[in-house]
Amino acid sequence: MSKHFTREDLVRLKHLRSVLLSIEERVPGTSAPRYWGFDQDLELYDRTFAERIGWKWRAVLAELARRGFVVPDSGVLDYGCGTGVAAREWLASDVGASHLTAKARVRLWDRDSGARAFAKARVLRDHPKAKVDELVRAPSPRDLEGQVLLVSHVLDELVEGQVDELIALARHAAAVVWVEPGSRITSRRLSEARDRLLDDFGVIAPCTHSERCGALRLDPERSWCHFFGEPAPEAFTEGRWAEFGRELGIDLRSLPYSFVALARKGAEVATTVAPGTVRLLGRPRMQRGRALIDTCAAEGVREEILLQRLDKTLFKALDREHVETIVVEREGDAIVAARRE
Repeated sequence: MSKHFTREDLVRLKHLRSVLLSIEERVPGTSAPRYWGFDQDLELYDRTFAERIGWKWRAVLAELARRGFVVPDSGVLDYGCGTGVAAREWLASDVGASHLTAKARVRLWDRDSGARAFAKARVLRDHPKAKVDELVRAPSPRDLEGQVLLVSHVLDELVEGQVDELIALARHAAAVVWVEPGSRITSRRLSEARDRLLDDFGVIAPCTHSERCGALRLDPERSWCHFFGEPAPEAFTEGRWAEFGRELGIDLRSLPYSFVALARKGAEVATTVAPGTVRLLGRPRMQRGRALIDTCAAEGVREEILLQRLDKTLFKALDREHVETIVVEREGDAIVAARRE
């Protein structure tokens, strides 16, 4: 018997999930269905699916903080805000904390007015000092001047012309942080969007370079830029999450995502990358005495072998932790030394 969700809640959650899954698989060029059917949907979504999206944002923002990502404090626009989880995580992070200052405003845009109102209320609940505005019309280039653009889980809902409009809009921002699901199709679409913005922006993360995306040069069936975040501890300790995962058939241990963080060329961003640093894509395939890893650098994406004997501590971390980058030395095509960045 359900203890944390009513029977009606579970029916709505299952419906929401079926709609969300169908969006990626819809016929190209057709509009995405709207999925907020009832007032309760926003509340249910926010404490389930949106929380999991929030865990992805935490992983992204923690990495940006480690990279020393410096952003302008003039304001932030959450595009396709849904229930406002991206804006909330941004304001709670070390990277976005400056946007709680008196002059910085948080603006929310979503095609659904109910979602915008809900998002505003939730942002103010979590951050009472924030200056929050709803945009009642689609954002214009003027809205992005000097601003940070947050984009979260929108690519599956946009048709080609709408993606073009979003990219054109992004070109006016001071910085862009864009998070999407880690599925092959959506991740590759994000990589394509990233490459289209390279004339105006430098890449801060996840890439260690600002060259064209190496994953797009390889077999689309096996190469895509994605990562796995760490679920929040409550995913394994709270009964509501156990019930949610069981009833909806969701593996709470798996949190795949893709993202890109960009800063306008010429802006001051205190990021440094040691020579030989490569980004790890996906998950290592651990074998006896070695790991198969997909690495990304300016030269492209490649599958490589990392031997356990090179660094036993690193090898253990690959199996148990979410390692983002490593520094390698090569002789020819073989890795002969490796360490964590």
